Amino acid sequence: MTVSEKASKYALGPELLERLLDHLRTRIDGCLGAGLSASTPEPRSLYSVGIASELDALQWEVNDGPLILATTEQEATVTAELADEREWPRLAPAIAARTAVTDAVGSMTVAGSWNDEGPIVLSVYLDRTPTDNDLRAVEEVEPVLAMAAALVEFCSEEIVRSDQLLSMVEHRRIIEQAKGMIMAARGCDGGTAFRLLVTTSQHFNVKLRELATATVELVGQAPAESAGGDEVKGVEPLEVPQDEAKDAAKRMWAALHD
Repeated sequence: MTVSEKASKYALGPELLERLLDHLRTRIDGCLGAGLSASTPEPRSLYSVGIASELDALQWEVNDGPLILATTEQEATVTAELADEREWPRLAPAIAARTAVTDAVGSMTVAGSWNDEGPIVLSVYLDRTPTDNDLRAVEEVEPVLAMAAALVEFCSEEIVRSDQLLSMVEHRRIIEQAKGMIMAARGCDGGTAFRLLVTTSQHFNVKLRELATATVELVGQAPAESAGGDEVKGVEPLEVPQDEAKDAAKRMWAALHD
């Protein structure tokens, strides 16, 4: 592979993220920008369009704002006005002093997940107060954006084998499956179901994907299977949940039906 071919290969990742973020902007009226950030191994902006380039980086720098809250609390955060010093005492003055933003800016920030280390966080900025319909639109596309960002991040540092990519997809699939079961049992949305999985995994000190697998097996009363079966060449089967994860899943599921 020539140098130019390698450059084109690695340019594909940012181009994909840009197209996905631009697509999101077209779906939401008054969208001023959108960005993707990662919290591990160190907090950083992965890719952004519009005013998200300034606002995402600034929130990481001053350690204040809806982006930080969504990352630490693993939940969606809706803000009517970023420049409100009562809500964001460090961010608001930093916006006034260090950016070209002068008009009111609302925001929506959603934390997703693609591994056990921490979330990919999607931030969206509007020229108005966000609505429930706006948040639903963001949560619909978040899984696709989070997976794309995860793949781009992973591919940027090494040559990725097909089995590694399939494993990443499997981890996300099993988490989404567990979320769906919780949503059906509790009658809640995807964000609430995901937060329950996260808080349970943290409380019982078990891996998120292992808890998700244990939940799927508990509810389905059968071993969880890979999307393509357990015989896919070169791909390790789903991790067998340990007793701690099984116990956590049982307690979580019982609490849903109390």
